[in-house]
Amino acid sequence: MKKRLIILAALLISSFYQAVADEGMWLVNLLDKQLYELMKNKGLQLKPGEIYNPDGTALTDAIVALDGGSCSGSIISPNGLMITNHHCAYGDIHSLSTPGKNYLEDGFWAMKIEDEIPIKGKTVTFLRGVSDVTDVVIKIIDSLDAVGPRGLFFMNRVSSIVDKKYESLPYEKSLSSMWRGSKYYLYLYETYSDVRLAGAPPVSVGAFGGETDNWGWPQHKGDFAIYRVYTSEDGKPATYSAENVPLVAKRYLPVSTKGVKPDDFTMILGYPGRTNRYMSSFEVKEKFDILNPVISGVRRSKLEVWKKYMDRSDEVRLKYADKYFGISNYTDYAKWENICLERFDVIEKLQNRERELKKWIEASPERVEKYGSMLDNLKKAYDATAGIVKIREYFRESMVRGAELVGLGQRFNGLINTLKRAKKEEFSIVDSEIENFVSIAKKTHEELNVDADRELFKVMLKYFVKEVPVKFHDEAFIKMMERFKGDTDDLADFVYDNSVLTDIGRLESFFAQKRVAKDIENDPISDVVKTIGILQYNKTEDEILKEAGLDPSKERTAYVKAMYQMQMERGTIIYPDANSTMRLTFGEVGGIKARDAVVYHHQTTTKGIVEKIDPNNYEFRVKPGYEKLLGSGDFGRWGENGVLYVNFMADNDITGGNSGSAVMNGKGELIGLAFDGNRESMAGDVYYVEGYCKSVNVDIRYVLWVVEKYAGAGHLLKEMDLR
Repeated sequence: MKKRLIILAALLISSFYQAVADEGMWLVNLLDKQLYELMKNKGLQLKPGEIYNPDGTALTDAIVALDGGSCSGSIISPNGLMITNHHCAYGDIHSLSTPGKNYLEDGFWAMKIEDEIPIKGKTVTFLRGVSDVTDVVIKIIDSLDAVGPRGLFFMNRVSSIVDKKYESLPYEKSLSSMWRGSKYYLYLYETYSDVRLAGAPPVSVGAFGGETDNWGWPQHKGDFAIYRVYTSEDGKPATYSAENVPLVAKRYLPVSTKGVKPDDFTMILGYPGRTNRYMSSFEVKEKFDILNPVISGVRRSKLEVWKKYMDRSDEVRLKYADKYFGISNYTDYAKWENICLERFDVIEKLQNRERELKKWIEASPERVEKYGSMLDNLKKAYDATAGIVKIREYFRESMVRGAELVGLGQRFNGLINTLKRAKKEEFSIVDSEIENFVSIAKKTHEELNVDADRELFKVMLKYFVKEVPVKFHDEAFIKMMERFKGDTDDLADFVYDNSVLTDIGRLESFFAQKRVAKDIENDPISDVVKTIGILQYNKTEDEILKEAGLDPSKERTAYVKAMYQMQMERGTIIYPDANSTMRLTFGEVGGIKARDAVVYHHQTTTKGIVEKIDPNNYEFRVKPGYEKLLGSGDFGRWGENGVLYVNFMADNDITGGNSGSAVMNGKGELIGLAFDGNRESMAGDVYYVEGYCKSVNVDIRYVLWVVEKYAGAGHLLKEMDLR
């Protein structure tokens, strides 16, 4: 039997699971003998109730979502230790870092529990239950439809009614739609907001190889960080207090020190963010032709500006490190997604799927009436709006997501309306609105370099002027361009030389005396930001669609529902798209034949780190003490025949949000953390390619070695159940 990937569609309070296989596309019950035997044959040694159990504890009680689902994590000790990826903790570590205490560069380890650092705004969420409420929701929708038109926030109304219906359940509630409203599930959550950093390696370990190795293989990242979850003294979720105590875990994952070998069973539970495997060929073509090229092109230019300044100064590097990391990740993704979409003929495969869908529709008069024009309408809509979509995306990337002081300029202009609402014709620094704005401006300046932002603005202006037609430019901006004879560099220099926003001293002096709205409007940055408004682009798109009598949103919903119904009838159902709800995927450890004559081994070792070390390349630098420790070969109990393994690959089906997810063996023991995908899998969010989609994971033994041998934080290991 071929390898299959199973993703949990829903964990049901009624004590059964719905899961689905990607290959073969069929719906099964996790208790179904065939699937359960398949999982057992691959190495699962647990019963279904040991994975999820609404009436007791199970693995799911150790799995958490971080910050609402941006990443996943797992509890690994009875005292609330939680492990996730370093790149999930990157922003927290960065926010704690200063030039004097640079935890990002040097790492952080709480050598006693009192040293753990609270992270403001950090949350950890546990799943406490989930139920199929499809019948209930459909009745609510029907009753609301009978009253009147749905309106913009229709589903919010539905969710509030569902919340009220189940208000006796003592948990946070979240209604999730599957297959565009074909099914609805109510998820019950419990969120803890006192979360403290307990340990993190330096970025040279956690992100070794940086952007160069991102999405690639072989990788050698120690991509982990450790937190601790705290509760009130009675064990309830609570905001930070010195009186809070470590969480007494309902369930925590034991840690396996055995390691992995080819074909070993692997299982991941986590919170994947978004997939689009019901996306039409028309929408994928839009990504391929327009969105991905614009995003990867403009953002790469942005990163090149930042990198130039970061390489010149450690102070600038610290300011931009978190922003650079966040943007570079998706920039590379967009590039490699297009490579894979083309390599694996994804658009053609989706077109073939749509031919099958068309045949199914035409086989029934009822289906023809319901879906007969859907495919044609989708094609017409995407063809009609291709031009404005491209223009709008260039606008977003160059101006909305461009220079940071331009973003501050939008807030600056917004003060006019704020003060008008407050009925203030004159204002100065003594006004709370102005005081608040100056405070925001100071924080913005603390996090950027004005010279770098000036150069970035010049680069972004060139994109904007070249790619966005003049009819979308504000009249004030057009006059500025005429004044500088179309020279965007001169325009940018004038703005940055003269705006009060580009110098905090100048800004404070500006508001030291009474001002009126006209004074803000006279600032040169005001004429730039007047041209930054999304409404005119959206209005243009709406007019195009209205004139053609098309509603792509309605047709996209019909497309997904038709695909769902067709597969239901044929018994070939695939799982619903990821939507930040808990999912399960299983696979096997293994390498990959990446392309002709290129075969990748399933594991990397510390030898690869030594081979890559380059003191002249920031991404491949390591601390002298770390390099010396690697060279000593002192791997202790974490090595295997004198070798310390770093990362491994398995064919688990993951996406964004799965970062930090626990990779478990057949016993439910932690063997690693998922942190990346491979470049061959970059079409995976829209189309899963069997044999090429891999999860890239850090070996838990490497994590334990870093904690014990490098950091000297062996006390953390004493809390864990090492097997």
